[in-house]
Amino acid sequence: MKFTPLFVSVCLAAILLLGGCTSKFAYNNIDWMMYWYVDDYVDLDKSQKVLLDEKVEKWLKWHRQEELVTYRQHLADLKADLKNGNLTAQQWSKHIQRGSDHWTRFRNQISPELAELSIHLNDTQIQEMFDALEKENQKKEQKRNKKSAEERWENAIEDTQDQIKKWVGKLSKSQKDLIAEYTVKFLPTFEGWIDYRRNFQASVKNIMLSRHDVSNYAEEVDYMFQHPVLFKTPEYQQASEHNRKMYIQLLLELQTTFSEKQTKHILNELDDLIDDIDDLIDD
Repeated sequence: MKFTPLFVSVCLAAILLLGGCTSKFAYNNIDWMMYWYVDDYVDLDKSQKVLLDEKVEKWLKWHRQEELVTYRQHLADLKADLKNGNLTAQQWSKHIQRGSDHWTRFRNQISPELAELSIHLNDTQIQEMFDALEKENQKKEQKRNKKSAEERWENAIEDTQDQIKKWVGKLSKSQKDLIAEYTVKFLPTFEGWIDYRRNFQASVKNIMLSRHDVSNYAEEVDYMFQHPVLFKTPEYQQASEHNRKMYIQLLLELQTTFSEKQTKHILNELDDLIDDIDDLIDD
């Protein structure tokens, strides 16, 4: 089972590099930190790094000027809804969708230029990059396969409880039991997710290696980036939608059990994120 908690989904982009002074430092230095990540997959030459620098600077300017305000508004709206009382299933669903939209906008903003950048990679670099990605896939599989089905569910329950605890504070026994009850209702999605990764990676690799023979290469790659659903099986999509609905049901029940202290904890966490975003906007 691959499962993203609602609060992380709602605040996905905001939380990505936020949540404290260390996170703000990361956001303000993402340009050079990005190379640590890129180096895990491909070695760029000097000219390629110059091209990437130009794009990253452009993306960060766009993100700081336009996206941070959007994240802040979303967090403020979520806070207001929580203060007004228990959210309905429709409200939770809208917040989840808004969280997903943050990622979609970011992806759609950078994918055309990522496609253009990929033209400058040579065949060796392309093979190197996808070999590294496949090695990562295998590591994820090996880590998962070392555990029994029972161990995986136990870990999933513990992870979900820990993730929610971060937002609401200490959980009561009944809250832990409720989370465990719902977690086991989630459908396993790891196999569908890893198949999706491999299908997507294989398709992108094939067109990248044929880039000189495809007249509309950049447009084709950009289309793949912006339409990942094409690489997801119907079964995987159905399981993911089932899990989303189950999580909303969990939240509907869980929110009725929040103590005054827990509600305050959630609101304080949201305030901290909003303050962090304000600081970044003012920088």
